[in-house]
Amino acid sequence: MGYNPIASVPSQQSRPPFQQQQSGGRGDSSLPPRQPGPALQQQQSGGRGVGIVPPQQPGPPTQHQQPWGHGASHVPPQQPGPPTQHQQPWGHVPPQQPAPPIHQQQPAPPIQQQQLAPPIQQQQPAPPIQQQPWGRGASNVPQQTRSQGRGRGAPPPQQSSAPAAPGRGPAPQAIPPQQPSSSQQQSSGAPSQYAPKQSYVATRFQLPKMIRRAGIPARPITVITNYLPMTIKPIKVFRYDVSITPDRPKKMVPKVFDVVKAKFFPKNLIAFDQMKNCYSLRPLLKPTQDRLTTEVDLADDNGKVIKFQISMKETGILDFQSLLTYMKEGTALCPPTETIQCVDVILRQGSLMNYVKAGRQFFTRPRNPIDLGDGLEMWTGLFQSAIFTSAPFINIDVAHKGFPKFMTLIDVLTNEFRLDPRRPLEDQRGTDALYHYLKGLRVTATITDAGSSRVQKREFICNGLVKPASRMEFKLGDDGKSKTITVEKYFAEVKGQRLRYPNLNCMWVGPRNKQIYYPMELLHVVYGQALNKQLNEKQLSKMVREAATPPWDRKKKIEECIKDMNYPRNEFFKEFGMAISTEFLEVNAKILKPPILSVGEGTVEPRRGVWQARRFLQPSAMLAWGFLVVETDSSRLDCNSMIQSFQRVGKQMGMNVQEPKLVNLNVRLNELLGKFRSAWDDNIKLLFVIVNTRMKNTYQKVKQLAELDVGILTQCIRDVTAQNRMNEQTIRNILLKVNSKLMGVNQSLDVRCAPQCLKDGGVMVVGADVTHPSPEQTDIPSIAAVSASIDPKCYLYNIELSIQTPKKEMIVQFETMMEEHLRVYKKNQNTLPRKIYVFRDGVSEGQFAQVMNSELVAIYSAYHKISGGKGKPEVLFMLVQKRHHTRFFSDRNNAQNVEPGTVVDTKIVHNSEMDFYMVSHQAIKGTARPTRYYGVRNDGNIAIE
Repeated sequence: MGYNPIASVPSQQSRPPFQQQQSGGRGDSSLPPRQPGPALQQQQSGGRGVGIVPPQQPGPPTQHQQPWGHGASHVPPQQPGPPTQHQQPWGHVPPQQPAPPIHQQQPAPPIQQQQLAPPIQQQQPAPPIQQQPWGRGASNVPQQTRSQGRGRGAPPPQQSSAPAAPGRGPAPQAIPPQQPSSSQQQSSGAPSQYAPKQSYVATRFQLPKMIRRAGIPARPITVITNYLPMTIKPIKVFRYDVSITPDRPKKMVPKVFDVVKAKFFPKNLIAFDQMKNCYSLRPLLKPTQDRLTTEVDLADDNGKVIKFQISMKETGILDFQSLLTYMKEGTALCPPTETIQCVDVILRQGSLMNYVKAGRQFFTRPRNPIDLGDGLEMWTGLFQSAIFTSAPFINIDVAHKGFPKFMTLIDVLTNEFRLDPRRPLEDQRGTDALYHYLKGLRVTATITDAGSSRVQKREFICNGLVKPASRMEFKLGDDGKSKTITVEKYFAEVKGQRLRYPNLNCMWVGPRNKQIYYPMELLHVVYGQALNKQLNEKQLSKMVREAATPPWDRKKKIEECIKDMNYPRNEFFKEFGMAISTEFLEVNAKILKPPILSVGEGTVEPRRGVWQARRFLQPSAMLAWGFLVVETDSSRLDCNSMIQSFQRVGKQMGMNVQEPKLVNLNVRLNELLGKFRSAWDDNIKLLFVIVNTRMKNTYQKVKQLAELDVGILTQCIRDVTAQNRMNEQTIRNILLKVNSKLMGVNQSLDVRCAPQCLKDGGVMVVGADVTHPSPEQTDIPSIAAVSASIDPKCYLYNIELSIQTPKKEMIVQFETMMEEHLRVYKKNQNTLPRKIYVFRDGVSEGQFAQVMNSELVAIYSAYHKISGGKGKPEVLFMLVQKRHHTRFFSDRNNAQNVEPGTVVDTKIVHNSEMDFYMVSHQAIKGTARPTRYYGVRNDGNIAIE
């Protein structure tokens, strides 16, 4: 009840500081007994093994700071407002004292940026990076410490600063921009004095070439892709920088440019990106003209005429021959990005100009949009992007996104959130979802001047809520005199507008350094705004159900998009020498033979990616475990039956399952940390946690507190799953995860199907990813996770976790985490691995060089430190990409997905580099999404097969 802002990270002052160290695996029996460590050195678990969390130090006092997850209500510190003016413009209500916005979150303390690795010309490892805690209120942040297992033993070894031995990698080399061939130079003529300079991240490595090996069992097939062949000509395009002042409101920028174009270039077809760049096949300025400057008067929605200053300057000549050369002999490390950007802008001209743009996705409101609940509805649209691999293509796909409904905020309150506008929101329940909806929402304020029928509208972004209009006071000045007045009286006496809901909270809108408040009844949601905000559980579930369409239906929808685009008649494509086919591209593919698996009952051969295993190959033991229900009504759950099912099914699958040591069916968020610490002290190894999906970030808080702050393993279960879908198959699926976390082995490759690299032994398989908070969660850190195998067959894994700056994709502590993995591997195998195979998720093509410069270098450096400079590992580094719009359709039976094991490594992949797509598993619902694999290092010259 009341306003509940996102709470801050715990200060951990309720418990004496200790040093936590974690096992190098998932159940090491040779660990030393737990003992208290040095004060203020807190080391954290990483799920199934070791984790990293920076030590906590007391920082400056934070006003109203609450432990993270404690759910306490508080009012943030006051926001400074502008100086009070005698007479303010309409709707601008300066408070008598700066009024704190209710439910407005304070920013976290500033974070020092991480130090980059040393220059690539130096064959030395990067110095230890001081990783900062996020949101912990610390002023002086010490270097982050490391954990070594689940137990509290000796402190971690000190990092060596000795330089790496020479010869650990190829000599550093900066990859230059693609140079035109001799024939290209002849056709291109002299370069322009404004020719753009392509900038690339230099790297000491080169991307490995594609290596193929015959003899791998596979069945050849043909698949249809959602790629359209495109042809381009080696033309030259003039690029111009467009400066429009003022650049607000944004929706008027294209209108201003259209006026300039009609006046100065009426016969030219110009591709404009709606912001700052335009492209033309012909020069727009005279040879003696440096830039074009002019002014345009244009009226806004209120009829107010705004004077815009426009300046245009040529900034380069783009040669499309660079695209043809890149596809023939280029590398993914240095694509002609500026030319590709130009092609994307040209593709958006024409029919897409009337769509709502969200990145590379374009939407229109359907006639009957799907209601997602809580003020959002689902719009359908299309994704379109130019792809340059062995040839130019257009990747086109259907897209779905939630958009705020076009309605008044009063209707939002009453119809979407079932709230009463006659009462203050702090006196009502269920307002958390409303706060999430309002944050960052664009609204239009509508007001009628007193004594006239003139209606004025202004558009704002919502920041938060403040006091009701009947209680919100400010000083209104006139002729040197001022009086205190409420917002309600201000609108009644000055604006002649009587408020219907004076007891409803006002909205704080506009720039954050200003105090602009409006009654909610005067605000209307802006139409067609693409919010970069995470959907809640209910919305996401409904969107997934509606968007997950079978392959045949998805293919038909894409064909409808192609028809709507009407590519052959697009005059911009003709102008710029581009032609796009309307027929899908067919490519040769192959289906790999599935491997035979060893399970608890013998062996099994998967069929279409599915197999049954009644028993684990190596079952683990649940000897010390517990069961918690967090912020959920346990009366709606059959918890006793659930616990008995875990015991019964676990024993059927071969596990030794004892009675739970801890059962608590009524745990509050502010009790979680204490419960986890108590469980740790009782030597409990695993906790099942039922989490409330309707509460924001409950899962993240459980993982943060349990596995990072305390070091106890958890298996979270959503409350909706526990309530509605807790059948025996669900229990089995959950126990598959639990068995792995407790150092068990679910199944393994049969020795007859194991690849030679595994038969040879000495292999460590590494998986790495960074989980980011949603875009609006600027105070939540990103979590980097790195898992690594520690047994000869690569089925037992150790895990390392670390916290780092939000939205940072490169793993800052990768070298330190790899050092710990190597220590654990050596402890289990009495030797270091000879081969390290890394699968890195979440890296885009524009970050290839960054990964090679930081994370690839970190592997060699970590190995050098742990081995004492003896030897060098054979590294295979594969980037794994799942966030793309490539889809495959069967050429024979469009009603079904392509089979698991389908591989595409021709046409739509790079011409010569290690690049391929594979469908690894069966899609339960909808169209299967293939995974793209791109090799950035292949020391062992492993064939892609």
